[in-house]
Amino acid sequence: FVTISNYFNEDENDGAKTKVINEAIHNYCYYGDKQLEKDKCSGYYEMTSSGVIHLINNLKGKNVLDYDKLAEYAILWLSYKLKIKENNRIKKLSDFYNSYIETNDCYNKNINGNDGLTYKAIIDKKKDLMDMNISEIFKLEAPFNILYLLYHEISDEKSFCTKNLDYAKKFAEKYEILFNNNNDTEDSPFSQILYTLSDDYNNLQKKCTNFPSLPVYPRSFSIKVTLIPITFIFVAIPIFLEFAYK
Repeated sequence: FVTISNYFNEDENDGAKTKVINEAIHNYCYYGDKQLEKDKCSGYYEMTSSGVIHLINNLKGKNVLDYDKLAEYAILWLSYKLKIKENNRIKKLSDFYNSYIETNDCYNKNINGNDGLTYKAIIDKKKDLMDMNISEIFKLEAPFNILYLLYHEISDEKSFCTKNLDYAKKFAEKYEILFNNNNDTEDSPFSQILYTLSDDYNNLQKKCTNFPSLPVYPRSFSIKVTLIPITFIFVAIPIFLEFAYK
């Protein structure tokens, strides 16, 4: 399963340099006069900006994803790529948005050619998440990755629920830690994401009754956040699986 995260990374011998693994990462970089060669990314941050568009394109054909969920997935992946960068100078996603999304002309292209919705318009649907601190949103990535794996592997085979019980237990464990340590208000973005994360898991649990249950949010809170969906999908790559099991 090839992911955009494997298209580029920091050079192990020189963190100031970015190593390109797949030239396709250059497909969505155009910063006008800022660069000498059109559609060539210059450095880690511009490649990350291009990667966001790659992810949206890769996921837009999935029936389970509306544009809001595409935006959430892209923003969570973005936070991961910034968090793992050595000496990352960008502490808020909004700073990245201003420097590498608004200025990248590729975000002004329509995602489906004729529907009028641009990549930037998709990201703007969840622009409020850009105000979250990168370290804060990064906490959500282990359970998101496990949940993605479960949905990626889901099937009607009777063995599915038994075979993936350990993953479900690991998700419940990660989720409960976040739930118990969450001191944010109910209407905070972090709390909203936690609730909708549990909602996506509970939908899966309806199929697999052997999966463990999660802590229950108050009914008043569930009503409040039903208008704020969040994707259950996150990047299924080996490095994320390692992180999920730490």
